[in-house]
Amino acid sequence: MPAPSEQLKAVLLGTGTSTGVPVIGCTCRVCTSPDERDKRLRCSCLIRVHGLTLVIDTGPDFRTQALRAGLHRLDAVLFTHYHFDHVVGLDDVRPFFRTNKRPIPCYASPDTARVLRRVFMYIFEDGSYPGVPRLTLHEITQPFQVHGRYDASRSVTIIPIPARHGTLPVLGYRIGKFAYLTDTSFIPETSYPLLRDLEVLVLDALRYKPHPAHFSIDQAIEVAQRIGAGETYFVHMTHDILHEEVEARLPEGIHLAYDMLELTASL
Repeated sequence: MPAPSEQLKAVLLGTGTSTGVPVIGCTCRVCTSPDERDKRLRCSCLIRVHGLTLVIDTGPDFRTQALRAGLHRLDAVLFTHYHFDHVVGLDDVRPFFRTNKRPIPCYASPDTARVLRRVFMYIFEDGSYPGVPRLTLHEITQPFQVHGRYDASRSVTIIPIPARHGTLPVLGYRIGKFAYLTDTSFIPETSYPLLRDLEVLVLDALRYKPHPAHFSIDQAIEVAQRIGAGETYFVHMTHDILHEEVEARLPEGIHLAYDMLELTASL
């Protein structure tokens, strides 16, 4: 079997806010834009690293995203927080058990794990429903290792990044020189050292107008410049953001992401 790649490859499966873009019933210029970059499914990220396939968040569009990305294996799921638009597609991991019966580990903060056990009681507490996905839920607060379901000799170390989404504690994740922080309005001082020397940063940037639970574009620019990653890509945008127009106004090294954007970073 070939040696695992020394590069991380990420695909942004979705880059939109909780409603997605276009928004149902809206005829604004972004929702009717012919630019494919203005069509945004709910946020999720696919990561391939060291021969492993990981997903960050399984929102309501996860099935569509997995089909579009040609996803046929899954080693683990990482959750940033428990809001509907980041977890409700979890049951759609069931097809990944057709060729591999081993449980899929899911990683989350203690608060998120508690909500997942309640919302998905039939998976995590009962488990008696026919065809229920076999998932194991791991509460994380420190760096941890994920091992392969398909090749247990392969593993990767993941660093959780504490942040806040309004008043809600959330987690970002760092793997090698790549970090992903969606649904964020505040990064504590203790988390900034965990974000040093990044090649690629994916960061929440909802819109220009301030919001109590998300970075605005201007706030995200300020945070991105402080972190100083080689390249930064904004996600979780609303239908206030026309891609071509806003991209042209961003500083060098900072970009708007779009669905199915592929990124690479060193380990």
